[in-house]
Amino acid sequence: MRLAIAVVATAVLLPAAAAAQRPALVPNVVTRESAAASVATATALRVTAAMPAPRIDGRLDEAIWRTAPVMSDFVQREPDEGQPASQRTEVRVVYTDDALFVGVTAFDTEPGAIRAQLTRRDDESPGDWISVYVDSYHDRRTAFQFSVNAAGVKRDVYLFNDTERDDSWDAVWDVAVERNAEGWVAEFRIPFSQLRFAPADRHQFGFNVSRHIVRRAEVAMWRMIPRRASGFVSLFGDLDGLEGLQPPRRLQVLPYSVARVSRGPAESGNPFQDGREGSARVGADIKYGLTSNLTLDVTLNPDFGQVEADPAVVNLSAFETFYPERRPFFTEGVNVFSFPILLGDGDQANEQLFYSRRVGRRPQGGADPRGGYAERVDQTTILGAAKLSGRTPSGWTIGLLSAFTQQERAEVRDSVGAVHFDVVEPRTSYFVGRLARDFREGRTLVGLFTTAMHRDLPANLDWMRSSAYTVGLDFNHRFGRDAYRVRGWVVGSNVRGSTAAITATQRSPARYYQRPDNDHTVLDSTRTALSGFASQFSIGKENGTWRWSTGYDTRSPGFEVNDMGYQRTADYFQQYAWVGGRWFPERGLFRRFGINFNQWSAWNYGGERLFTGGNINANWQYRNYWGGWAGINRGLSGMTTSELRGGPALLRPGNINGWGGLYSDSRKRLRFETGGWFFAQDENDSWGGGLFMWIGYRPSGSVDLSVNPSLDLNNDDWQYVTTTTVGGRDEYVFGDLVQRTVGAGFRANFTFSPTLTLQVYAQPFYSAGRYLGYRRVADPRGATYADRMRPIPASQVQVDGAGNVRLDLDADSNFETSLGNPNFGYVSLRSNVVLRWEYRPGSTLFLVWQQGRESFSGEGNFDLSRSWRNLRRSEGENVFLVKLNYWLSL
Repeated sequence: MRLAIAVVATAVLLPAAAAAQRPALVPNVVTRESAAASVATATALRVTAAMPAPRIDGRLDEAIWRTAPVMSDFVQREPDEGQPASQRTEVRVVYTDDALFVGVTAFDTEPGAIRAQLTRRDDESPGDWISVYVDSYHDRRTAFQFSVNAAGVKRDVYLFNDTERDDSWDAVWDVAVERNAEGWVAEFRIPFSQLRFAPADRHQFGFNVSRHIVRRAEVAMWRMIPRRASGFVSLFGDLDGLEGLQPPRRLQVLPYSVARVSRGPAESGNPFQDGREGSARVGADIKYGLTSNLTLDVTLNPDFGQVEADPAVVNLSAFETFYPERRPFFTEGVNVFSFPILLGDGDQANEQLFYSRRVGRRPQGGADPRGGYAERVDQTTILGAAKLSGRTPSGWTIGLLSAFTQQERAEVRDSVGAVHFDVVEPRTSYFVGRLARDFREGRTLVGLFTTAMHRDLPANLDWMRSSAYTVGLDFNHRFGRDAYRVRGWVVGSNVRGSTAAITATQRSPARYYQRPDNDHTVLDSTRTALSGFASQFSIGKENGTWRWSTGYDTRSPGFEVNDMGYQRTADYFQQYAWVGGRWFPERGLFRRFGINFNQWSAWNYGGERLFTGGNINANWQYRNYWGGWAGINRGLSGMTTSELRGGPALLRPGNINGWGGLYSDSRKRLRFETGGWFFAQDENDSWGGGLFMWIGYRPSGSVDLSVNPSLDLNNDDWQYVTTTTVGGRDEYVFGDLVQRTVGAGFRANFTFSPTLTLQVYAQPFYSAGRYLGYRRVADPRGATYADRMRPIPASQVQVDGAGNVRLDLDADSNFETSLGNPNFGYVSLRSNVVLRWEYRPGSTLFLVWQQGRESFSGEGNFDLSRSWRNLRRSEGENVFLVKLNYWLSL
């Protein structure tokens, strides 16, 4: 703790002293008004018959390039903000009816020092980069970014809401680079079919170009956007001279075929697990521009298999683990269909109204083997999905998404060989709608968001909810010359189903209506519907050296969105406040430095205080481009309504926790990042901590190797084990858990060309936990931990040779409570090899090999060698996959 405080204090004092030596060159506040007063304007030249369109070869030797107007005068954003760029850059823009051509000459006085890393497309590697930004809507809020490095690797990004970005967006465009004695050249061809603009005789696009010189850590821009500015797209320059353009008919078809073969462990006598499985399928993705601003995406019989498996975890909480989305149909354009309902850290930061992994999820039901065997269904088939999205010239943002999944039935062979079919997942329809309108060039936005889900439930699945709906209103308003922002939202939810389904909803971990001390909600077993609401509001300053924000976040007890969204908790009201400062001193130890102060408190709707806390944290970067972070947090005691899994609220001890880390210069061949964390609770001996490291090495310009080992220690005096009834009284049993977890990720990327890559990944994971003793809850609201938790004497604990535990909670010599063997040891190894070849723009061939193996035992002692032996003895599952798609533009 002393070390963490010392690190933060040192980081606070040193940059403050350095900043005092010399003030920054740029003003603290940069507004759109001040930027508009000197807006930069470039001119594009139309291709003619006399000067035809250039050939994309990276040379700029055609006549049209020699005639086109030149843009230069680049200004540094990093490291010396506001100073002229250290190297000269020239930009030319020409166009045809079909495409925009951008030629960039990056002169360099040290051409041999230009760095280029061959990587897979969209990887942000250290090297020299050129980026072209096009705001074709010219709404000062949305733009398309096209980037290339000196090795020819492409990246494309969709920018929205002025400062936010969607890195999953992919376009079909072309670029060529060439290095020469004067530097290097990038020649872009950006089809208008990949942009969005309305019909007009004359167009003006928002436009910008940036250049990154890695050896100097320099970012220079044609239209420089200061680091302290509150906007990004809104501060672009303009591109004029675009005449006679008509939005193209945008019809793109991407048919695919995929073949899959798996080999895994066989189970004797089980007809559904013979160790072999094969499948083949075809489908297509279709993208059609209904208008110049609205695009319809349709996927038919989609292949939603993931190339990389989800990471292994051991979850001992009452809540579901969140896994990120990786399927392109749902990741592309995610900004339109995103409605987060909590901002923070950990899984709760992922809470949102639409969690796309609900679509095509693993079936929630199970088949009855009837004394025989039942087929395992791994995922629900998506029959089709479609989304309509776009933005009109008048400022309306529109998004509609619909998906349908088929009823999944598992085949059963009973004890006498008879065949049955059990429904394990019902036919389900999903809908998401988004409508928003912005005003004042995007400074004010008002929107509507809605989701709907309906299941056709058979009798055996009536414990599931039959329908779920949400409707939300949100607003976002900037004022005070864009330095201040007020925003918020309110959402209503409604779920329906049988009395069994709604009773289960009331008893779920998010709310626990059945708590015996719950005096503000009532468990009603006759309900067939449940409704609730949630709301959030904040106001803050987002520009300048010092920034701040304060607001509230609340959810009623009946709020429920887990049928289409991701939600962990309900029934609370929280207030929070934050203030932070950022400095960019020109001299001294630090290149940049930031410090934040946070505070929060929360209560449930019964008025019980759930938690109160605050922290101080800092982050910084040194002059040599090393950097770090550190923080310390203090949480006070409060009531937890979920720890007893439906029992009474329990007074949780206060705690202190901290974190910190250091990273090296990412431009180097060998780079690393390392850090750690700790926590300690008041009143008891619970403590924990962890260390992690990431090491990356680039032996050449086309190979990148990395490993990220981690170690986590957890000594928990009060890990929930079970609830039982003894003598008519509910007893809550906790254990003294000692858990150790190690993991690592090994990754090797081999890039043979900008379109041909090989990725190898492996993730070993091992977690072991054993219980040293047990406790029962004596008084959940006791003043001290000893009053609340009473150790169960060793004479009342019985353990047999297999590790099974029985407890005698009422001391009558009758060991009536059985825990089984609560100790655990879980080890797994997941790996995959992916060869990706983009054999023509937009068309890709994948060759994939996945392997997974795991082992589980009741041996809770941490023993790496034994766990490795267990893993080697386990039978792995191998999956081989070939996928081919072909992009057509019609």
